Amino acid sequence: MGCGAAGTSSKRVCSDAQRYVQRELAGAPKRAVIACEGACIKGEVARSAANLLAYRLERDRAVRICLGDAATADSGMLALVERAPEVIAVEGCPLHCGTAILHTRVPGLATTIIDASRLFEYDRSRYFEVLDMPRAELDAHAAEVAEQIRREHFAR
Repeated sequence: MGCGAAGTSSKRVCSDAQRYVQRELAGAPKRAVIACEGACIKGEVARSAANLLAYRLERDRAVRICLGDAATADSGMLALVERAPEVIAVEGCPLHCGTAILHTRVPGLATTIIDASRLFEYDRSRYFEVLDMPRAELDAHAAEVAEQIRREHFAR
């Protein structure tokens, strides 16, 4: 199993996520950052922007949440979400799937929703699939989105 998951009990646990959660729970609560995991340009930009935000730009104030784990497993990601002073959902489009998925586990959870697709421009008639766009261009869009989120939600 890819993330070092324990498969012998009824609980679904990713041991790698569990280590990350334990480390994060030892410190002060941070803003939880989830992301769209969509399979198009918009989803990839949202996912990459969330990673940049939580792992690089705001490492001391944000924790990156594995959406799949928080919604379906017991590795502790949900505990990080529940203790967060704010949950920021970096969504790839107006469907807000990341938020909807998380709400299957935590109905009514207050979430700050950011539609990343409104924060950058690209030729939508030319690109849809993630591998259509050069990686450097995807990364530049993600950096632009992450910086805008940082300015608007972490400068407070």
